[in-house]
Amino acid sequence: MIVKPYILFTRIPIVKTQFGRLFCDTLWAKDLSLHLDYISDFRICCPVVYSNDVQGLDDITGYNIRHIYQLRKDYGFGSVAMNLILNLVSVIKACNEASIVHSEGAGWAFPLSFYLFFLRPFYSFQWVIVIESSEWMLDKKYEKPTLRKLITHYVHKVILSNCIRQADARIFTQSFYRNFFLKGETDRTLIAPAIWIDKYNSVSTEVVKKRYLNRKGKTIRIVFPSRLIEEKGVFVLFDAIDLLKNMEVNVSITIMGTGKLEEKCKIFALKEYGNIKVTYHPPVKYSSEFFNVLCDYDLVLISNLKEEQPRIIFDAFSQGVGVIASDTSGILDVTVNGENAIIYKRGDPESLAKAIRYVVKNPDLILDMGINGLSYIEGKTHHQMHLERQQFFARVLDL
Repeated sequence: MIVKPYILFTRIPIVKTQFGRLFCDTLWAKDLSLHLDYISDFRICCPVVYSNDVQGLDDITGYNIRHIYQLRKDYGFGSVAMNLILNLVSVIKACNEASIVHSEGAGWAFPLSFYLFFLRPFYSFQWVIVIESSEWMLDKKYEKPTLRKLITHYVHKVILSNCIRQADARIFTQSFYRNFFLKGETDRTLIAPAIWIDKYNSVSTEVVKKRYLNRKGKTIRIVFPSRLIEEKGVFVLFDAIDLLKNMEVNVSITIMGTGKLEEKCKIFALKEYGNIKVTYHPPVKYSSEFFNVLCDYDLVLISNLKEEQPRIIFDAFSQGVGVIASDTSGILDVTVNGENAIIYKRGDPESLAKAIRYVVKNPDLILDMGINGLSYIEGKTHHQMHLERQQFFARVLDL
């Protein structure tokens, strides 16, 4: 048990009602609860939004959060400028009472780690930093390098690199991030994929086999559950479907999610693509309902362009659902091509179309991938992830 004052700095907001009750996103509530299992003096520095609209949020009023250091939420660049000093004051107040600080490498308009980097020389706190996403990262192969993107990329790269070098405990969700920032250094580091499933979420091998037998011979159903933005490979999927209609395959593809490209996806799904049936499905809350929906499909499609490790790949493994995925570093860390996934060249519609056709022509792969995915995910849960963090902290922070 960590007994020192431990303060988590995050851009994820908490909602406070007029009656003083606290609410947040369901997944965030789950994660906070697991922190409290091994931290007795847990505090948080985050945006607090005052609202009585808490539909779909979880009540965390009863959580043993010792104190909340309130930040103002940024909604645009104007508010970033207005809130900069006020939020800095709140971060300073939190640092004054912290023995251990925990920050991240993400958050709009910039990670709170940036504040901690500039305050670090004035404090003796132990610093935990977690790097689990890289939306700021620019890859010139797959996106146009605008001035804004270039500035964002290099500012994050330079400051986060310094944050990570100064941190006492460095956690990465994939090896690419560690190599990118630390150039092979492994001291005081932990690779811990961000897995959100619970043990009870996973199905059995028998369920996977029965499901496969019940669907054998039917049209293969593929789901693309994603934020509908360009970086998730939406246009790559569009182009692949256009190619597939000339490849003599019969397949059903569902685009599921919301985002900037949602309307384009809905319009795309209304058109005809020969034997390729395309439909749009609104997003499903991450719950038992979501896992039940996954089980209605034979394959999950992941078309990421950035070097991220999408949570959905572990969700698919837990349900014994096969995966077709792009060859980003985060995905390659947890897959073996031909065993628990079929991997295709990122950003390449022809490679994606061929991967889909390959599975359609070799449908037994669906069962093999499902069983191998279950084998990979066995023992890997959100709770286990936190246990590994606790053991890591005990070792590197001398707790």
